[in-house]
Amino acid sequence: MKKLSIITINYNNRDGLRKTIESVVHQTWQDFEYIVIDGGSKDGSVEVIKEFADHIDYWVSEPDKGIYNALNKGVAVAQGEYCNFMNSGDCFYASDTLKRVFETNPTADIVCGNTYSDHLKTPPQAITFDFLFNESICHQCAFIRTTLMKKYGYDEKYKIVADRKFFVQALLLDNCSYQAVDVDVVKYDITGFSAANPVQSRLEYAQVLEELVPERIRIDYGRKSQGELYGDTDYDKLFVEIRKRNYRKPIYSLVVGLLRIMAVFVGSASFIKKYPLKLDK
Repeated sequence: MKKLSIITINYNNRDGLRKTIESVVHQTWQDFEYIVIDGGSKDGSVEVIKEFADHIDYWVSEPDKGIYNALNKGVAVAQGEYCNFMNSGDCFYASDTLKRVFETNPTADIVCGNTYSDHLKTPPQAITFDFLFNESICHQCAFIRTTLMKKYGYDEKYKIVADRKFFVQALLLDNCSYQAVDVDVVKYDITGFSAANPVQSRLEYAQVLEELVPERIRIDYGRKSQGELYGDTDYDKLFVEIRKRNYRKPIYSLVVGLLRIMAVFVGSASFIKKYPLKLDK
């Protein structure tokens, strides 16, 4: 058995895929299998995969149902002791990254290193609910026991935060072991889907917490985070209630439409440009 399964998912990101694959195959530590799941790309991505076929243990190019469906496909065929998810566009920080991680002889269920995007971010030394409520572990910097991934998988009803749900299930509810290592693991692509959709990410994560965490705990932490997810004032609670209702889509579209008109005349309303005019769900 290999120590690690590296899983890369891709869809029409040929240049990002090449960067990711090169960062994997140039690792000085090679006790891993490499799995590439492509969503049926038409931009030349498959040709890039074939170019590196000698370094890839398993690959497929076929339509999928989204990011987490593709990741679950990779988990299903993974045979390493740990899994790492290095999506197209992301890359290992240096050629000796894996060597530095695994020379520490990690034994925890989930091992996390440092992430670099526009700045360096280190993982917490210990996992608390306060951290999981307000922040997230970058799953590209994490090495997760494959048995744990196969047990839970990623909940495909979520488009952005299924990895955050997994960490709550594994680290909070299942009390899995955790270890932070001071190794720069990943250069994270900040143009990725989750980074580009912060509003939807917050709304989805609120849904995750409603699903997994009792209300009496959520409310306390909602106050602690100044109402970002739940709110403590009538103003905040109004919008939380609207989000739960069937008529939330027309109300949302009406508000966004009015603010877009206002943004033409009032500069401070220009923030509305980052919000889509219509909700997906």
